[in-house]
Amino acid sequence: MPAVAGRVDRVTTAARLDLEPILTLVRPLSTSLDSRFHGEDHWRDVASIGLDLAERTPDCDPIVVVLFAVLHDARRIGDDHDPLHGERAATLAHSLELGRFGLSGPQVALVESACRDHTDGGLSGDPTIGTCWDADRLTLWRVGVEPAARYMSTPAGKEAAASRRRFPSATEWSEISRRVPGPSRSAGPSRQQRS
Repeated sequence: MPAVAGRVDRVTTAARLDLEPILTLVRPLSTSLDSRFHGEDHWRDVASIGLDLAERTPDCDPIVVVLFAVLHDARRIGDDHDPLHGERAATLAHSLELGRFGLSGPQVALVESACRDHTDGGLSGDPTIGTCWDADRLTLWRVGVEPAARYMSTPAGKEAAASRRRFPSATEWSEISRRVPGPSRSAGPSRQQRS
């Protein structure tokens, strides 16, 4: 059954996505920050792929997609089976009070729902949640798994999986911030700058 947490009827770019203060809060709380498979490099790749898919997915909110990318695996414990990490990510998202960063109530609900339910392996009829999950699944190459179109929620995700598309890695959060529609500020160090 598709997960829909509350559709954002009109995607607005009025909200400013300033990633740096969010990353500053999330990094020390993350249990997977330096994980080779689920750490910050993975978050950045999910954000980049998600923004690519969002450009081709009507009614998708790119701000929610980027915040999902930052949060979805932040509270993962280890790289093995961890079925509760989505719930912990949703709890983290809630604790951050994302409204103070300019997100609307429906946007916050979508971030929390996308994080909570991404571990269930389902599909979503919501274009934003579907884009979040597709972006995460399209990084499965990193663990030796070929993404399959049947596990994608959006036409853009299905096309990327069916064509066996590989996406370039995003090296800097500032690159992600520049790609989010609307006013946005640069954020975070690059892969090369982090120690």
